[in-house]
Amino acid sequence: MIETMLNTIKENGLIAYGDRIIIGLSGGPDSLAMTHALLTIRESFGLSLYAVHVNHLFRGEHADADEAFVLSFCNTQNLPCFSFRVDVQAKARALGISFEEAGRSVRYEKFEHIMEQVAANKIAVAQNKNDVLETFFINLFRGSGVDGLASIEYMRDGLYIRPILDVNRKDIELYCNQNNLSPRHDHTNDENDYVRNKIRNEFLPYVRETFNPAIDETIGKTIHIMKSEKDFWRVHRQRLFDTNCKWVDGDIHIDQKIFDRLLESEKYQLIRHCIVQLKGNLTDVSFDTIFRITKLQRTGALCKIDEEYSVIKQYDVLVLYKPTRKKPVEACALYTKRIARQEIVKYKLDNTCVAIDFDKVVGDLCVRIRKDGDYFVPLGMKGHKKIKDYFIDEKVPKNDRDRIHLVCDDEKIIWIQNMRLDNRCKITETTKNIIILSFQELVERDELC
Repeated sequence: MIETMLNTIKENGLIAYGDRIIIGLSGGPDSLAMTHALLTIRESFGLSLYAVHVNHLFRGEHADADEAFVLSFCNTQNLPCFSFRVDVQAKARALGISFEEAGRSVRYEKFEHIMEQVAANKIAVAQNKNDVLETFFINLFRGSGVDGLASIEYMRDGLYIRPILDVNRKDIELYCNQNNLSPRHDHTNDENDYVRNKIRNEFLPYVRETFNPAIDETIGKTIHIMKSEKDFWRVHRQRLFDTNCKWVDGDIHIDQKIFDRLLESEKYQLIRHCIVQLKGNLTDVSFDTIFRITKLQRTGALCKIDEEYSVIKQYDVLVLYKPTRKKPVEACALYTKRIARQEIVKYKLDNTCVAIDFDKVVGDLCVRIRKDGDYFVPLGMKGHKKIKDYFIDEKVPKNDRDRIHLVCDDEKIIWIQNMRLDNRCKITETTKNIIILSFQELVERDELC
């Protein structure tokens, strides 16, 4: 077993000399064998090892006995051990999740807590070759893609390592017997209340007996292929992201024209990658959701990613965003200067710096954002146009419309920031007094030169 473990460590770069490693130690065969094996190589690798045990308070005296066993084992091995007692069943009820999910969450929380406390840099967990096979079928029955069918990774996030992932359960039990380890037995593993146990205790034995006695090796080859496919998509997804997407104020924008030219599989992978970039994971995100996102075509069409995040189609971009994250309207100073008509040549006029007939301003100037029912008379036109319709015609993204400032007087909108003037304030042949408006500091032409 140690030889297999060392090959796994070497081929996947799991451990470096001098690493400080947290070990998840339940007291069962897998974690006990892994702990003993790591203790065996501790000196040659210069490792600092720390065990963490979590008593789930679920199996009464049996759980307490497991905890006592782990503490005793670590004491005889001169292995620092941190033990925690957590009512996982109560936590599962409070969060509305399964006992398995809650237990995993608690364990990883404690692992990372002690990792920070002792300045460790890796966390070793004891999944084995049989776990890989069982996880493959769990994910297959859930309808997973390449990532799920690749099953369990040797290393996750550069932090969690699985040194005995290539060791099967029989060899682990043999190793325990040969080294007189006497691991604890969790009787809940014999019960078929959980999907994994049903696959382990009922489904796989049936498949081996009825269809293929070498199913472990056969599916192992498939998993190896899926891992290679997963590695390919990991690299290609990032390339797709770099060439199709950009960050805008915390949102992700996907260029729709380029996106439309991608293969279906590339679209799915890119959307998955964007969601991970935005929210950190794919929790509660189904393939159906990803499929619906790829089919958004109508401007304004919306698809919820989960309870917090959404995707909206905005003209030529798909925008992944968090609606609850309100973007404040930036404070915006309006710079003004009254000038005589002949002085207008001193200023470079464009969308960001405009000139209006001062005598057509009613009351005081003010700056605000749009309101329902707002309208103006676009420069060069005679009829009114709603601000909302103008933004639609100009393809202003919906999320940005409430961030554009409007310069108004007491009775009308005079200028839409950096876009268009109201025709009623334009300069004519009879204009005598002019006012320059800009949201940037005013600079005369000779100063520009």
